[in-house]
This record gives sequence, structure tokens and C-alpha cells, in this order.
Amino acid sequence: MTSKIGKPRKKPAPKLGRPRTGEAGPGPTELAQIALELFAEKHFASVSIRDIGRAANVNSSMLYYYFKDKEALFRAAIETAIDEAFQLFETFYTSDRHENAADAIGEWFDVHVTLHKQLRNVIKISLDCKGVIGVSDAEEPIQRFYRHENEILQKLIREGMRDGIFRKVDPSAVATMISTILDGVLARSFFLSDFDMPRTVREAKDALWQHLGYSTPSKTNHREARKSANGRRHP
Repeated sequence: MTSKIGKPRKKPAPKLGRPRTGEAGPGPTELAQIALELFAEKHFASVSIRDIGRAANVNSSMLYYYFKDKEALFRAAIETAIDEAFQLFETFYTSDRHENAADAIGEWFDVHVTLHKQLRNVIKISLDCKGVIGVSDAEEPIQRFYRHENEILQKLIREGMRDGIFRKVDPSAVATMISTILDGVLARSFFLSDFDMPRTVREAKDALWQHLGYSTPSKTNHREARKSANGRRHP
């Protein structure tokens, strides 16, 4: 599998205003990441551009140099987290570290563990801002995330069925099921500090493999070893 899984990012909008002279500060990506944490910690309406500037240790004018207003920064914060997830997955997907569709689907679970703080922040601030006047456009990146995630998962499920490692299933239904499980894992990790996310994700993958009729290499090797041992005992 060598085809790219990610989608090209949109070209950034022209910068507004004038940059601060004689002082290097954080770029738009870092500012968006800082804003994402603040929006998740507090409600969107209670976070000001000045608050974000203080957290980033820059003057508010620097934020307006990169972003038109708070709503634009809000959207950029969501897009930054989403793009990071897809880019991390693409790095794995286009490498030689996976053998089949099951490996790739398993990596999508692992991406959520690696980036769980950013992705669960996206979920929280999206719920906080549902219906808030002025931020309706911010829902588009979330919808794009789910559409793209569904496309990736359906493609991999069909690939697994074609290769004979998955039983025949409804790719759309299974893709939605995987996405819903991951949303639940992220939400639970937000509310429960002692939640064992890695273990839960491992168990979720095992349950998915059972549903798909997929035997992991370790299980297959174990069965073959047991058959071989039985054969030696019963010639």
C-alpha cells in the first residue's frame, strides 16, 4: 500500500496586519495549539484573544497578524489537531511498518492514544460551541474529520475483505462503529483521570478482530504450535 491517505491542506490565508519587528515569536501552528488547550480548559465565550496572547507570551497584535479574529483562531485550533492526526497516520500508512489492512486499522486506534489530549480537546470545545453564534463555520473541520475518517476505514475494511483476512461485513457500519468507539474512549479519558486508555484500546481492537473474523499473527502462531504439538502426541 503506497497511496497517500491524507488530503492536501488548504493554502493558508494571507497574513493580516504587520508582524512584530525584532522579536521572534510562536508561529500560527503553535498559537493554534495553545488556543486549543485554552478553549478546552474554559468555554469558548470566556476565552479572549488577550488570554491566548498571555498564554503564548505574545502581544495580541501578533495573533491578529495570523488570524482575522477569535473565530478564525478557533477553527485553526481544531484543524491543527485534526491535521496532526491524519499526518501521523499517513506517516505509518505509507511506510513499510504494516503488512495488511488490520495493521493499518490498528494504527488508527494507536494514533488516538498518541494524540488523545488534542483530539479529546477538539471534541470538548466542539460540544461547548454547538450552536454558539459566530462559530458555526468551525463545525466544518469536524465534519471533514469524520468524513475522511470514514473513507479511510471503509477503504481498509474493503481491502481486508478482498485479501481474505476479514469476513464479509458492511464497511460503512463497521467504520462508524470504530469511530464511535474511539469517540467514547476519548470522552471517557477526559472525565476519568484513572482511565486506562491503552488497555481499553487493546481490548477494543481484540473485539473488532473477533467481529471481523481476523486472527492476529500471535493467535495464528499459537494455534499452529498447538496443532503441531497434538500431532506429535498422536501420530
